[in-house]
Amino acid sequence: MKKKTTAIIVMMLCLTAQYAEAFKITAKKAPVPESDDNTTLWFILAFGGVILLIFLYNNWSKIKSFFSFISGSFRVDKSTDLSEEQQRKILLSGVFSAQKGAFMNVVKTGIDRGDRQGIFVKGWGITDKGSALDKLEYLKLKGTRRYFRQVVESLKLKNKQDIKQYISSSFEEEEDMCNCWEQVQLAFESIGPLLKEGMIKDEADFARIGADAWDAGRLVFMARLCREHDYIDDETMWKYIDSADEIAHHSLTSWEDFGKSYIIGRCLWCGTANYFEVMAGHAKRMYSKAESPWKSFSF
Repeated sequence: MKKKTTAIIVMMLCLTAQYAEAFKITAKKAPVPESDDNTTLWFILAFGGVILLIFLYNNWSKIKSFFSFISGSFRVDKSTDLSEEQQRKILLSGVFSAQKGAFMNVVKTGIDRGDRQGIFVKGWGITDKGSALDKLEYLKLKGTRRYFRQVVESLKLKNKQDIKQYISSSFEEEEDMCNCWEQVQLAFESIGPLLKEGMIKDEADFARIGADAWDAGRLVFMARLCREHDYIDDETMWKYIDSADEIAHHSLTSWEDFGKSYIIGRCLWCGTANYFEVMAGHAKRMYSKAESPWKSFSF
């Protein structure tokens, strides 16, 4: 990805330099002399155009996702050959797919190889088949949801000292204590925004809905992405997707609760400072819009 981007930048800069030089030559041949200011202006405009093209190139997937969001469209492949049951399971990654501007009802995400590589390395630390399987196993067996019971109990306690004592008595490993305490802090910070966005009605609703969808949705999406990148085969991908389906239906019974659970889990992962309203908007559109693919399949 970096080599490709660098090559394009160099090529564009060369074209800009050639354009500027050609402009000077043309200006010299013209009967009416041009000022240096005009030459400088044209060079600045050309260089600015190059910068704009580079920006569009590096951010194209985000731009597509943004326009998809504001237009209210859902990216589906009408020629899919998947069964309805397979599509239903793939659609567990609906919110993540909306975020990335990806296809929602087929195995292929439609994300190009360079962008997939960026997601793997920057977002997940995946560099090969081994690390890909490690991350998929993590989502399947642990994920963000593993501390949810302790988070709910901590919300009831309220007092910081009581919470820390409770967490210390709940785990043997210090890493688990620290990770759980971090989620508890994020939970307290997120309750207000979750209420405001209509993701929950109260703390009891927070506890009822849970965070399972966050791990289930990511597991399906990453399994698809890993298959598309040839890190895993079809059989392995469907095994992880089946596991995600089990996680999703452990306590959730509707697409609406699934969408809300995805946002709750995300809050326990990163709080509400990172595009929270945008992500909540993706979830709302998925479970409320009549044209959403979620409306075509029972949960």
